[in-house]
Amino acid sequence: MSFGSTLKQAREALGLSTQELSLRTKIRGDYLRALEEGNTSLLPERTFARSYLQRYARELNLDPTPLIAEFDRSVPPTPEVAQSLRGAPSNVRPPGVNPGLLAGALTAVIVLGAGGYYAYSTYLKAAPVAAIPAPTPAVTPTPAATPTAVTPPKPAPVPAATTVKLTVKSVPSGARVYLDNRDLGTTPLNAFPIDRRDQAELRVELAGRQPLKQSISLSTGRYLRANLPTTGTGQSSLADLNRPGSAPTVTPAAATPPTDTPAATTPATVAATAPRAAVSVTFAAPSWTRVTGPGGAVLYQGTPPAGSVKGFPKGVVIRTGNAGGVRVSVDGKAATPMGQSGQVVTRAY
Repeated sequence: MSFGSTLKQAREALGLSTQELSLRTKIRGDYLRALEEGNTSLLPERTFARSYLQRYARELNLDPTPLIAEFDRSVPPTPEVAQSLRGAPSNVRPPGVNPGLLAGALTAVIVLGAGGYYAYSTYLKAAPVAAIPAPTPAVTPTPAATPTAVTPPKPAPVPAATTVKLTVKSVPSGARVYLDNRDLGTTPLNAFPIDRRDQAELRVELAGRQPLKQSISLSTGRYLRANLPTTGTGQSSLADLNRPGSAPTVTPAAATPPTDTPAATTPATVAATAPRAAVSVTFAAPSWTRVTGPGGAVLYQGTPPAGSVKGFPKGVVIRTGNAGGVRVSVDGKAATPMGQSGQVVTRAY
C-alpha cells in the first residue's frame, strides 16, 4: 500500500476530514489531499513535503518511518543534493606537498628561533640601559562642547497583515464553501486563513437548498452565516455576525415556472405535498460520513451529531467511518445499520 493510501485510510478510520486536520497540523488542505493522492507535483519542494508527510503521519498516530521511506523511493533526491549530503572525501590530500620536507622546514625554523632568542637575551644582560626621563606633554585646554539637539529615531512602520481569518456557518450545516472557485471545505468553517484582498466571490451550496453566491470584502477577518432555505421556498441570505443586528444580504432565488397551485396554500398543505426522501439516513452515533450522487458529486460530508436525520435521492453512495452508528432506510422501509461499530464501509443505495 502506498504512503498516500495509508494516510487516507487512517484519516477516514478516525472519522476526520482534511479540513479538520488542516487546522490541527497548520498544513494547507490541498497539500494534505495531494499527499493522500500521491500527487507529488502539487507539493512544495522535497524538503518541505517530507516534513509535511512526517507531521501528518504523527497526527494520525502512524509511524512516519516507513512512509518517509516510501516517499523517498517515489521522489528520490537529485544528484546534487545527494552529493552535498554525503560531503567531500576527508582522505584527499592536496597534490605537490611532501610531508617529510614540510616537517624538516618546521624543525629548522624552531632551531633558528631558539638561537636568536638566546643571543638577544645575553646582549640585554651585558649592556646596561640609561634611564631617559619621559618628556612632559603640553596640555592644551579643550573648549567646552556645545550641546546639540538629539532627534529621536522614527519608529519603524508596522507591516500590514497579509492573511485574515474567515469563519462561515450555515443553516443547515454541512454546506460546501467556495471562495473564488477554491474549495475550502464544509460548514462550520472556523477561522480559515485566507490571503487578504479587497473583494472575493463566496459560494455556499448544499443539495436540495437554495445556493448562495455573493461578493464579499476580505480586508479584515469575517464571521458570516448563510441561511439556505429549501429550493423553491425562499431566497438565501448572508448575515455578518461581527455586526449584531445588521440586515442580512439576500441572494435572489432562481426563477421557477408557474404552477396551477391555488393561491390559498397553507404551510400545512405544503408540508403534506412535499416529496419524502427516497433514502433516509439516521445517525445513532457520531460518525464521519460522505454522500456522493451520480457522477461523484458530493451531496454531504461531515460528522453530524447523534440523533441527526438526513434525506437523499436514490442512486447515492454512502461512505462512513463508523458503520454501526449509521442506519439507512430506503423507500420508507425499516432502517438497518450499514455495518459494525467502528467499521469503515462504502455502500450504494
